Amino acid sequence: MNWPHFILWITGVYLLYYLLLILFDVSVNKRPSLKTELRELTFSENVIPQQVEHLPDKAPEQSRAQTSIIGSGGVTLKDLFGLCREEAIIYTRPVSF
Repeated sequence: MNWPHFILWITGVYLLYYLLLILFDVSVNKRPSLKTELRELTFSENVIPQQVEHLPDKAPEQSRAQTSIIGSGGVTLKDLFGLCREEAIIYTRPVSF
Protein backbone atom coordinates (compact mmCIF):
# COMPACT_ATOMS: atom_id res chain seq x y z
CA MET A 1 0.00 0.00 0.00
CA ASN A 2 1.51 3.34 -0.99
CA TRP A 3 0.92 6.75 0.60
CA PRO A 4 -1.70 8.15 -1.80
CA HIS A 5 -3.72 4.95 -1.51
CA PHE A 6 -3.47 5.07 2.31
CA ILE A 7 -4.50 8.75 2.43
CA LEU A 8 -7.51 8.05 0.19
CA TRP A 9 -8.66 5.21 2.48
CA ILE A 10 -8.26 7.33 5.62
CA THR A 11 -10.14 10.24 4.00
CA GLY A 12 -12.95 7.92 2.92
CA VAL A 13 -13.28 6.41 6.38
CA TYR A 14 -13.43 9.86 8.03
CA LEU A 15 -15.97 11.15 5.51
CA LEU A 16 -18.16 8.11 6.08
CA TYR A 17 -17.85 8.50 9.86
CA TYR A 18 -18.80 12.19 9.83
CA LEU A 19 -21.64 11.58 7.38
CA LEU A 20 -23.08 8.93 9.71
CA LEU A 21 -22.79 11.32 12.68
CA ILE A 22 -24.61 14.08 10.79
CA LEU A 23 -27.37 11.75 9.68
CA PHE A 24 -27.76 10.42 13.22
CA ASP A 25 -28.02 13.96 14.66
CA VAL A 26 -30.59 14.98 12.06
CA SER A 27 -32.75 11.93 12.69
CA VAL A 28 -32.61 12.12 16.50
CA ASN A 29 -32.86 15.87 17.08
CA LYS A 30 -35.93 16.79 15.09
CA ARG A 31 -37.19 20.18 16.17
CA PRO A 32 -40.69 20.22 17.60
CA SER A 33 -43.18 22.64 16.12
CA LEU A 34 -43.14 26.16 17.52
CA LYS A 35 -46.72 25.93 18.78
CA THR A 36 -45.89 23.17 21.23
CA GLU A 37 -42.55 24.66 22.26
CA LEU A 38 -43.72 28.16 23.26
CA ARG A 39 -43.28 28.70 26.97
CA GLU A 40 -43.80 31.73 29.14
CA LEU A 41 -41.27 32.95 31.66
CA THR A 42 -42.90 33.82 34.98
CA PHE A 43 -41.65 34.92 38.37
CA SER A 44 -43.22 33.94 41.66
CA GLU A 45 -42.19 36.96 43.72
CA ASN A 46 -44.43 40.02 43.99
CA VAL A 47 -42.58 43.14 42.93
CA ILE A 48 -44.15 46.51 43.56
CA PRO A 49 -42.52 49.38 41.64
CA GLN A 50 -41.67 52.49 43.62
CA GLN A 51 -41.39 56.00 42.30
CA VAL A 52 -38.04 57.57 43.09
CA GLU A 53 -37.56 61.30 43.30
CA HIS A 54 -34.80 62.81 41.23
CA LEU A 55 -32.58 65.17 43.15
CA PRO A 56 -30.92 67.88 41.06
CA ASP A 57 -27.14 67.97 40.92
CA LYS A 58 -25.78 70.63 43.22
CA ALA A 59 -22.17 69.68 42.65
CA PRO A 60 -19.84 72.38 41.34
CA GLU A 61 -18.60 72.16 37.76
CA GLN A 62 -15.07 71.19 38.88
CA SER A 63 -16.13 67.93 40.47
CA ARG A 64 -18.44 66.96 37.62
CA ALA A 65 -16.09 64.17 36.55
CA GLN A 66 -16.10 62.65 40.03
CA THR A 67 -19.92 62.84 40.12
CA SER A 68 -20.17 61.00 36.81
CA ILE A 69 -17.90 58.28 38.18
CA ILE A 70 -20.24 57.67 41.09
CA GLY A 71 -23.45 58.09 39.11
CA SER A 72 -22.80 55.95 36.06
CA GLY A 73 -19.97 53.66 37.05
CA GLY A 74 -17.67 55.17 34.45
CA VAL A 75 -16.53 58.37 32.81
CA THR A 76 -16.72 59.73 29.32
CA LEU A 77 -13.58 59.99 27.25
CA LYS A 78 -13.50 63.78 27.67
CA ASP A 79 -13.75 63.46 31.45
CA LEU A 80 -11.05 60.78 31.41
CA PHE A 81 -8.58 63.15 29.76
CA GLY A 82 -9.58 65.85 32.25
CA LEU A 83 -8.85 63.52 35.13
CA CYS A 84 -5.47 62.67 33.58
CA ARG A 85 -4.59 66.37 33.35
CA GLU A 86 -5.55 66.84 37.01
CA GLU A 87 -3.49 63.75 37.88
CA ALA A 88 -6.51 62.30 39.67
CA ILE A 89 -5.96 58.80 38.26
CA ILE A 90 -3.62 56.44 40.09
CA TYR A 91 -2.23 53.61 37.98
CA THR A 92 -1.98 50.41 39.99
CA ARG A 93 -1.27 48.00 37.14
CA PRO A 94 -0.30 48.18 33.48
CA VAL A 95 -3.03 48.93 30.98
CA SER A 96 -3.62 46.15 28.45
CA PHE A 97 -5.27 46.70 25.10
